[in-house]
Amino acid sequence: MQQSEIVIILADISGYTKFMLDNRTAAVHGQLCINALVDSILQHVDIPLVLQEIEGDAVFLYAADPGPEQGWDSVLQEVSEKLASFFEAFINQLGVGIEATQCPCAICSNADKLGLKIIVHVGEAIFHEGGGRHQVSGPDVILAHRLLKNSVDSKEYLLLTEAAFAAMGKHLEGSFEKRREVYDDFEPVDVRVRELSANFLNARDAVYHLDDLDLKNTVDAFTDWVIVANFRAMLQQLRNPIRSFGFIDKLLMVFDLFKWRILYGFIHRPSILKALRARGKRRTNTSVENAVS
Repeated sequence: MQQSEIVIILADISGYTKFMLDNRTAAVHGQLCINALVDSILQHVDIPLVLQEIEGDAVFLYAADPGPEQGWDSVLQEVSEKLASFFEAFINQLGVGIEATQCPCAICSNADKLGLKIIVHVGEAIFHEGGGRHQVSGPDVILAHRLLKNSVDSKEYLLLTEAAFAAMGKHLEGSFEKRREVYDDFEPVDVRVRELSANFLNARDAVYHLDDLDLKNTVDAFTDWVIVANFRAMLQQLRNPIRSFGFIDKLLMVFDLFKWRILYGFIHRPSILKALRARGKRRTNTSVENAVS
């Protein structure tokens, strides 16, 4: 057992649980959304970051002080640069889904209400073995998780504790608002928050800046991904459902998989392109009308 300085990162998707509980289709598609978040973030996880755990709708990462050979400052700079890539990867994945989906379920029809929050804290942690794997624990790990519940009135934001901002702020772009959070058993926590709602909207609208070929390739990639990812999401809901499903519901989950394979693979693919182009024209015309007025 040893103690070391550590940077803790929690990336959490917000707003999906109430929609997942709507019905069996929403549960599977909510799981699909969680998988997309996890996969998009894990593509950018490499040394010095370590994946500690996938906690349902959140990813728990950390990087520890490697000692004098590499230097703590260089680790903090590397981690800071990865924060932007986490959010960019997530909103690029979700941005296409929001615009391209033809599914009317509670998750898909409310995808624009989902968001990503990233919590960052620098402190100390105790390293030990548990369940055959490395674990980190201690008051700073608890505090980072407490910060997932905070007073920030936004769905998309980056929140750093004052300790994290002091160590990493010089490597981060954008302006941060000073705030204070209060939790039982801790002194008041000073934090810095950067809202990222504009980034989310830009990723959504970026779909309409693609030329016809790129738009078709993007839609094809999305629909192919939906077909494959639905199978994985269905299996996860059968094994570890968000709520209890009866035998008939489980059979219908399997039926839904084949139904969506046909709909997305053969029927919806051309209609998605048509709907996207029409929606893009409406938004473009609205933007022009607002500019004129």
